[in-house]
Amino acid sequence: MRKYYFFLAVLFASCVTKPSNQNPQLLLISFDGFRADYLSKTDTPNFDRLIEDGVTAEGLIPIFPTKTFPNHYAIVTGLYPENNGLVGNNMYDPEMDARYTMSDRSAVENPDWYLGEPIWNTVEKAGKKAGSMFWVGSEAPIQNMRPTHWKTYDGRMPDEDRIDTVLTWMTRDKDPVDFGTVYFSFVDSRGHRYGPDSDEVVKAIQKADSLVGYLIDELTKLDPESKINIMIVSDHGMSEVSTGRKIVLDEYIDPGDINIISYSPALMFNAVNDNEEELYNALKSSENHYKVYRKSDIPDRYHLKNSHRVPEFLMVAEDGYTINTLEYFERRGQDYPNGGAHGFDNNNKKMDGLFIAHGPAFNNGIKMERFENIHLYGVMAKILKIKPAPNDGNPESVKKMLR
Repeated sequence: MRKYYFFLAVLFASCVTKPSNQNPQLLLISFDGFRADYLSKTDTPNFDRLIEDGVTAEGLIPIFPTKTFPNHYAIVTGLYPENNGLVGNNMYDPEMDARYTMSDRSAVENPDWYLGEPIWNTVEKAGKKAGSMFWVGSEAPIQNMRPTHWKTYDGRMPDEDRIDTVLTWMTRDKDPVDFGTVYFSFVDSRGHRYGPDSDEVVKAIQKADSLVGYLIDELTKLDPESKINIMIVSDHGMSEVSTGRKIVLDEYIDPGDINIISYSPALMFNAVNDNEEELYNALKSSENHYKVYRKSDIPDRYHLKNSHRVPEFLMVAEDGYTINTLEYFERRGQDYPNGGAHGFDNNNKKMDGLFIAHGPAFNNGIKMERFENIHLYGVMAKILKIKPAPNDGNPESVKKMLR
């Protein structure tokens, strides 16, 4: 009789226990502009909690140019810029005869700009659900699709609310989301304004750590048995810039002869007159703290030149230098440039982003060498047990992180 009552008690308990999602789940988090070595600038107890039982890397190598939009989209497609369509934060497409800028809502929401297949589409095609609390590309109906849940970007939305929203999606009893994203911009903003070595950036790092603590605590409250995998990344790092490190175009060419498409430190431009050779020779003969390339000569390692959206010329500034016209520098004032910038050569370790991963899919206590962010798309597909779309990554090269 006692065994019978014990059986009933167990049966009753199983009936009232909150159901959990049996499918693997993954939450992708981006702290924009969080340089790989920022964790050494201050105490980060919550990041450390994840690292201790998870995976980290010496650096997450961004694609070139080391800008926000190209790299966020590379992470979720596994594609280099010449294949994912986003060759810069600012672009011109001669076939579309259209410009793309981050502030142009009609461009940001136009799927024609985005090539490849973002991970949320791969998830949805596999019969699973995705939810994006802000990510580059998630506002556009790429392949005539969107995630099940998505939000138009609103930088005023409180950071805790972003976490609350995506955790609600992922822990609800009915139709929980299998893949979610969350994005935060404040580390990048502080780095631009004050520089990567400033007290303000240290405060931003501490704020990011506090948000990670909030995430862990809330996830524990919502679902104590949660087995959600967490992947924390950033798109790029940050370098110090200063007024003493300027490359003034007027000293080499007539700025009126060029049409600037994408800005420093990876300056891309077309010639407006039929004088391409003259422009190139003038800049090439004066190379100092920069490199200049014809489109056809752009280094293969940039994976950039095989796109019709890349202009005729590329100038890449040396670390810490800013390229622009004299008129632009004078208009910005004598204190410009200052603070921080990114967009430099992706071989530069100051451009490396953050990588931390934690959860049942990941190994414990692993520190990896630097690796390219394009490999993460395949890793995410593997964790979620879905077939990846064609991409440039090789998840086998980073399989050490997975159980």
